[in-house]
Amino acid sequence: MEQDLDPRVEKELKQAALLIAQAQSVVALTGAGISVESGIPDFRSPGGLWSKYDPRTYCDYRHFLQQPQLFWEMAKEMHEEMRNAVPNAAHMALARMEREGFLSSIITQNVDNLHQQAGSQKIFELHGNAIMSTCTGCSIKAPTVNCVAQAEVVKVPKCSLCDGVMKLDVILFGETMPSSTLQNAMQAAASADVLLVIGTSLKVSPANMMVTLCQQQNGRIVIIDPDSTLSRKADVMLCGPAGTILPRLSEMASHLRNVSTEAAKKFATSESGGSLL
Repeated sequence: MEQDLDPRVEKELKQAALLIAQAQSVVALTGAGISVESGIPDFRSPGGLWSKYDPRTYCDYRHFLQQPQLFWEMAKEMHEEMRNAVPNAAHMALARMEREGFLSSIITQNVDNLHQQAGSQKIFELHGNAIMSTCTGCSIKAPTVNCVAQAEVVKVPKCSLCDGVMKLDVILFGETMPSSTLQNAMQAAASADVLLVIGTSLKVSPANMMVTLCQQQNGRIVIIDPDSTLSRKADVMLCGPAGTILPRLSEMASHLRNVSTEAAKKFATSESGGSLL
């Protein structure tokens, strides 16, 4: 059953849909919040992974090089949280928006591979992707599920070719992010007419830079999040669950694209639900 939204959100929803329908380039910036509805807890939330494993130790690259067994201790639990997760309605809506020509790309802080599972194609993964792991010695890759199974037995999974230590394809603290990924993400944000910010607190760099880059080029910021305090950073704030809001936003933008500009603007500014037909 579709969840009802606050009437104030309905009004903002129409304004956001009009911005998207009229934009030449729309980019999504996603964080952990979009995957919470898929059953993956936010690492930073109470009871999340980092309440059990101090990221300054378990997620630090220097510590990984010295004591990789600590990282893999945490990685086993992270894999368990992610392995059965499936894309939710928000992931599917973004994939639909890309297919319909609304969404140019996705910039994500997530490592859970759910955007790919939903069918999205152009994705800039700022923090990597946990589905695969790479040998720190010879760079051969292996499915993380195989590495986790090995870690259950020997604590630190090793490469089958060179016996090097395996590492998830995620960016740890103190580790250099691939420059091409960051540059492409920054270029996408700077060229966006509309930046959809979904499920991120905007407290972590470089993700929080994307909003600034978009605003510097006169782009508009649409934030979708249950946390209303983020509204100060938004041109349009849609306060609520992304799994409810994004499908509605996608559908509304599709309809607005197929009506006259005058009719679309009239609908977007109307107080009631109105009709696009």
